[in-house]
This record gives sequence, structure tokens and C-alpha cells, in this order.
Amino acid sequence: MKSLFLLTLRRVLTPSRLLMLGGLALAPFAVTSLILLFPDAPPVRIFEDFILNTLLAGAIIPLATLATARAAFGDEISDRTLANVTLTPYPRWRIVLPKLAGVVSVPVVVLGAIACLTSYVGYGADLPATWAVTVGAVVAVVLYCSLFTWLDLVTPHAVGIGLAYIVLWEGVFSRFVYGVRFLSVRSHAIAVMHGTDERRFAAGEHTALSLTIIAAVVVMAGLFLLSVRRLRTMDSP
Repeated sequence: MKSLFLLTLRRVLTPSRLLMLGGLALAPFAVTSLILLFPDAPPVRIFEDFILNTLLAGAIIPLATLATARAAFGDEISDRTLANVTLTPYPRWRIVLPKLAGVVSVPVVVLGAIACLTSYVGYGADLPATWAVTVGAVVAVVLYCSLFTWLDLVTPHAVGIGLAYIVLWEGVFSRFVYGVRFLSVRSHAIAVMHGTDERRFAAGEHTALSLTIIAAVVVMAGLFLLSVRRLRTMDSP
């Protein structure tokens, strides 16, 4: 398992992926810093809705995790080298687990750090608010990585479907169609932020924190089991 984890980590740490991840991650902090340069800074509600909800949770985190999740199985499927892994005598869960850990480890650190820095600056060094946003961002990273890792195993068009999912489901339907937010990673991340610090995103309706945590654990476990089952039944290229 350690060797698979390190192999996946090396795939994640390629210069192209690091450049993309770093560029995306810096966007919310850069925008927040530019906004604060103006003498009349917008209210907290605008910062939460535009920077944290729309930009960070709705675009930056899913796009970054879509790119890094390819390192788990997508690259090997494209290179037709997945059989080298699946022909080993290991149980399939011992293949999926280290690979998922590998693709989660880098973005969870980078995006968690940028969420912490952005919220610290945006909220004026409010530590409870900073902690709430960081926790919500970490939850979103893990959920998105689990989703896109499974998607790579299901279809060769994972990138296109993933982009459509980010734009349509997370960007449009979950914001404007009532009830869809219960099936939205972005909405669950925002609910975690609100539940951790109830002053944040106070204007909206959110799922209770305990229910959100249970739902996140169930979704992660379900996607993990689906990935194991798919790896067990698929024809390896």
C-alpha cells in the first residue's frame, strides 16, 4: 500500500499539476486581497457569497480536485498500464485506498491552507470563522476527490463529465433549484462552515451539522465501495 501511495503522490506532484493547483488555489486569496485594497470594503455577506461560496467551494476546489484525481486511475487508464496494478494479488480495497489517499493529500493541504489564509484575511483575523472555512474546505476536497476518482473508473470521459457537473450541478442547479443542495458537495461544505461557526452564512438555509457529517461519511464510504467494486469488475486496459 505504501508503494501505491508514493506512486500516486509522484503523479500528483508533476510540474503541470502543481502549476494548475497553485494557480487555482491562489485565485480566492488574490481576489480577496484586491478587494480589501479599496477603502469601502464590501460587507461580509458579499465576501461569503462571492469568494467562499461561488469561487472557492463552487469552482476552485472542484476544478483542482478534478485535475489531481486523475492521478489515481485516469492516468493509468490513459497509459494502458492499469493492468500492472490490478494483476497484483492485493484485495481491490488495498489498491483504491492508497491511491485515494495519494490524490487527497496534496490538494487537502494546499486548498486547506489557502482557505485558511483567505478567510483569515477576509474576516479580519477572526479565528473561529477561519477555522470554520478551513474545515469546510477540507471536507469538500475529500468529497470531490472521492467522486472524481470513482468517475475516472466508470467512464473515459471523466474530465468532460466532471466539468459539466461542476458548471451545471454545482454552479446552477444547487444554487437555484430547491432540494438539489442536499445532493451538492458545495452545499454540504457551506453547511459545515455554518455549523462550525453559526455566524457564517447565517442568511441561508443549511442542513444541520450532525446530519451533514453523517451524509459526508456515507457518501465517502459509498464512493469508496463503488470504486472498489468497479475496479474488481472492469476489464483493465
